[in-house]
Amino acid sequence: MEDLKAQKFVICPAWPYVNAIPHLGTVLHLLSADIYVRYLTLRGADVISATGSDCHGTPIEVSAIREGIPPQELVARNHSRILDLLDQWNVRLNYRTTADPFHYSWVQDFYNRCFKNGYIYSEEVEQLYCLQDQRYLPDRFVEGVCPHCGVSGARGDQCDAPACGKPLNPVELINPVCKICGNTPIVKKSNQWYYNFSAFQDQLSSYIQNNKQLPENARKFSENILNEGLAPRALTRDLDWGIPAGKAIPGAEGKSIYVWLEAVLGYVSASAALGEQDHLNPDFWKDYWLNQNTKTIFFIGKDNIFFHTLLFPALLLGVEDSYGKPFVLPYNVSTTEFLLFEEDKFSKSRGIGIWIDDAAKLLPTDYWRYYLAATRPEIRDSTFTWEDFEQRVNIDLNDVLGNYIHRIFVLLRKFYQGKIPECHRLDELDRDFVDSIHKVPDLVADQFDHFEYKKAVGAMLDFARTANAYLSAKEPWKLIDTDPTAVDTTLSLCAQSLRTLAIIFSPIIPETVEKLWNALNLEGTAASQQLSEAGKLILKPGQQVKKTKPFFAKIDINELQKQLVQLNKPQKNKEFKGKIKMKDKTQTIPFEDFQKLDLRVGTIVKAELIPKATKLLKLEVNLGPEIGIRQLVAGIATHRVPEKLVGQRIVVVVNLEPATIRGVRSEGMLLAAVDGENLGLLVPDIDVSNGTPIS
Repeated sequence: MEDLKAQKFVICPAWPYVNAIPHLGTVLHLLSADIYVRYLTLRGADVISATGSDCHGTPIEVSAIREGIPPQELVARNHSRILDLLDQWNVRLNYRTTADPFHYSWVQDFYNRCFKNGYIYSEEVEQLYCLQDQRYLPDRFVEGVCPHCGVSGARGDQCDAPACGKPLNPVELINPVCKICGNTPIVKKSNQWYYNFSAFQDQLSSYIQNNKQLPENARKFSENILNEGLAPRALTRDLDWGIPAGKAIPGAEGKSIYVWLEAVLGYVSASAALGEQDHLNPDFWKDYWLNQNTKTIFFIGKDNIFFHTLLFPALLLGVEDSYGKPFVLPYNVSTTEFLLFEEDKFSKSRGIGIWIDDAAKLLPTDYWRYYLAATRPEIRDSTFTWEDFEQRVNIDLNDVLGNYIHRIFVLLRKFYQGKIPECHRLDELDRDFVDSIHKVPDLVADQFDHFEYKKAVGAMLDFARTANAYLSAKEPWKLIDTDPTAVDTTLSLCAQSLRTLAIIFSPIIPETVEKLWNALNLEGTAASQQLSEAGKLILKPGQQVKKTKPFFAKIDINELQKQLVQLNKPQKNKEFKGKIKMKDKTQTIPFEDFQKLDLRVGTIVKAELIPKATKLLKLEVNLGPEIGIRQLVAGIATHRVPEKLVGQRIVVVVNLEPATIRGVRSEGMLLAAVDGENLGLLVPDIDVSNGTPIS
C-alpha cells in the first residue's frame, strides 16, 4: 500500500443547486466525496474538500418566483436545511455557499485578472426575451426542443437528454417557451461579455489526451466536444440574482456572471475561505491549487462533464501565472451515470425519488450510505428499487455484517466475561483467516484508488462473509468444554477481525463503526486510524469489551413505503411545479429557530429607485451605533414614494446573508404586511432607539 502521507488532495463534489432539498441522486456526489475524504484520511494523506450550495442562476430565481419569495430568502432557508441534513448524514465536507461575500470578491478578482489577460470581450448578441414578463430568458428560464437530438425539454444552457448533453444557447432552441408564463419569447439584442474558450483548444486537447486518470466516458465526451471545436461562451447574463459582473469587467455593470462560470470557481474560493477563516492563513489555498503535485478530484454526474473537464480547466488557464504559479488542472473527474428511481430518473422538478430528509426520518443514515455506495452507478445507470434496498439492508448489513459482530460480542460475554482471550497455536483454518485479515485493507485500497466504490464495498462484505464462514466452521460453542484453547484462538482472532471491520467500513457507515469501536473499548476513533494498520492483530488478551445491542435491524419495505406517504402529506416544499405554491400557514417552528432571527428597529435615512427595476428601491437604514448604516433592497416601489420614506421607522432582519439584486448589495430585509394590493410597514408603536432588538 503506497504511503500517501506526503500527498496533497483536494476533493471537489459538484455544488448542488439550493433551490430544493437534495434527493438520493443529488446527495450521491457529496456522499462519494465524503467517503473518499474519509478513505484518504485513513491513508494519512493531506486532504481538504471544497463544495457547497450553488445559490445563483436561473433554477434558483425560477424557484423563488414560483414560491413568491426573494431568491436570497429561498437560498438562506434551503442552505441552512441542507447543512442540517448533511450533518444527519454524517457528510463532513468543507461546505460553503456561493452567496458568501467572500466568494463574490474572489470570483470578481479572478475575472478581472482574466480580463486583463485579454480573454474576455464584449459583443452584441441576440437573446430570447419574454414580453409578458419583460425580461431576458437565459438558461433555465426557457425550454424547448434540442436542435442536436430533437428531444423536448432541453434547457437554455444544456440538453438534458442522456444521449446528448450538449451545451446550448437559448436562441438555438426549437419552439422555445418561457418557464415563468409559458408564452413564446421573441428575439431581442443585448450586449454581453464572452470568455474566449477557443484560445485554449490546443492546451485542453493535450490535457485530455495525456490525463490517463480520466474515466472513459468523460474522455470520450470531452474529445467529441473538442473535435467540434471550442467556441467562446457567454460570461454574463441579464439576471437580477447573481454575482455583479461590473466589479470584474469594466463596462459590464448591470450584468451578472453566468452561474456555471462562477460556481466552478467555488472549488478554489471555498479552499481559500477554509484557509482564511479556519486556518487564519490567506495563502493556505495556494499550497494545494498552485502545487503541481496536488491531486484535485471531482465527483460529478455525467451531465456535468463539459463543465469540469473543459470549462473549468480553461478558466484556470486564463489567469496564466497571475497568482505567481499556474493552477493544477483536474487530476480525475470521477463521473457517475444516472441513479434511477424505479426505472425513472430522479427529478426535483417532477417529484420522482426519495429526498434525504425523508430518508433520514425513515432509517439510520448509515443504511442509506451503505446502499448508495454499494450500488453507485459507475459504469451504467443503476436503479433504486425498494426490493433491492430491502435485500441489501436485511442480508448485507443485518445478516452478514451485523449478525457476525453481534455473535462475537455474545460469545465473548458468555465464555470470557467480555474479555478477549489468548491466541494460541494456529491451525490451517486459523492461518487462512489471519491471511484474509492481513490482505483486506490492500484489497479495499486498490478498489478505492480506482474509484470503484461498488468493488470496495464488495471486498469489505466478502471479508465479513469470510469471517462468518470461519466462525461457523470453527463452531466454538461446541468445543468450549472439550478444546478450550481452540476456542480461545478462534474468538481472539474474531475479535481482531472486528477491529479490522471497523476501520475498513469507517468511510461507508461511520456512525455504526464508531459504536463498534467504542464497544471494543478502544482509544480514539475508527476514523482516525491508519488503513495500513487495519490488518494487524493489535488487540491485547484480557481487554474488556462492552455489552452491546444488535447494530442493525431488518426492514419492511411495505411499512417504509407507507411511512413515506405519510411524510409527504401534506406535500412538502421540495420541488415546485406550475403556479406559485401557497405557504402552509399552520406550520410551526421550534422557538430556538425564531431566536436565530436578529430583528432590529431602524430609520430610513435615504431612499431611491433602482434603475430599470420598476418594483425595487435602494434604502439606507440607520440601525444604531452597534450596527450602523445598512443598505437594503426592497420590492416596495409600487407602494411607496422614495422621498416620503426618509425618516420612516421600520423593522429589519439584520442577520440574513447579504445578497446582490440588480447589481445592488442588500444587507438585510425589512418586514411588511401585504394584503392584496395594500402594503403596510411594520413599525414600533412607541419611539425607541435605532438598533433596539425585537424579541
